[in-house]
Amino acid sequence: MANKKLGVVAIAAATVLLFAGCSSSNTSSDPVSGVKADPAAAALLPAAYQDAGIEFASDIPWQPFEYVENGKTTGLDYDIAQLIAAKLGTTASFKKQSFDTIIASLQAGKHDAIASDLNDTKERQASLDFIDYYKSGSSLIVLAGNPDKITDLNSLCGKTVIAEKATSQVGYLQTLSKTCSLTVLELPDAPSAENALRAGKGVAFMVDSPVAGYTAKTAGAGKYFEVAVDPANPAGYEPALVGIGVLKEQFPELRDAIQAALASALKDGSYKAVLDKYGLGAGALTKITINGGN
Repeated sequence: MANKKLGVVAIAAATVLLFAGCSSSNTSSDPVSGVKADPAAAALLPAAYQDAGIEFASDIPWQPFEYVENGKTTGLDYDIAQLIAAKLGTTASFKKQSFDTIIASLQAGKHDAIASDLNDTKERQASLDFIDYYKSGSSLIVLAGNPDKITDLNSLCGKTVIAEKATSQVGYLQTLSKTCSLTVLELPDAPSAENALRAGKGVAFMVDSPVAGYTAKTAGAGKYFEVAVDPANPAGYEPALVGIGVLKEQFPELRDAIQAALASALKDGSYKAVLDKYGLGAGALTKITINGGN
């Protein structure tokens, strides 16, 4: 929110147009198909993962990162996980987990890693190591026609803004509320937030920019929402790194294997092909880092 995730507000109309070229995951070619294992990366992965595969916790749905289409899980994070597995010569599975408990669930040993548009922050680095694979900012979704005239942060003052629980957007809004007197309405998932916005319980839903653009384009066939445009911040507020999360220090072999897998995918072009499949190539990294967030 599950980059859940980032910081704040609006993205320019160009970002919305970015998603106009997105095609259904079932109609576009599969960039993971045919990807071969990287022997050097696979050698870093403990035998237990080679045999049993890697289970990723994910807050589903959170389009275009993770969602269900025609009964099957898909999305950027899902394909990134499959790409990692292909490079490591193993398999990847996804298990639905609410975002506000996703780290605790990993700590309880219920999963092997997190792939859920999870923002790499210093606070989260206290318990997790991040293998960074994407970068984006945050935006505001508003009702079609923007009836409350939300154009920048100042437009939020004195109003109620919706965000998903446990996301970085909540913390940002709470900080902003100290000087802006806004109210933060925290809801458990993206569908609840979108429904609340349509019901008039808030003037905007603050969310990661790719999610905002995708939602504006697809919800109600593009008739329900739009992205508030802040000309001063065309790439969204507080662009930040997104990473695969693994338990800090307990599983360095898994962390290093995932980094090596993504570095291999970046080198051969399959990494960028996955991002381009969802129209998210603008957020591609030139290097796969560990704990690069701040």
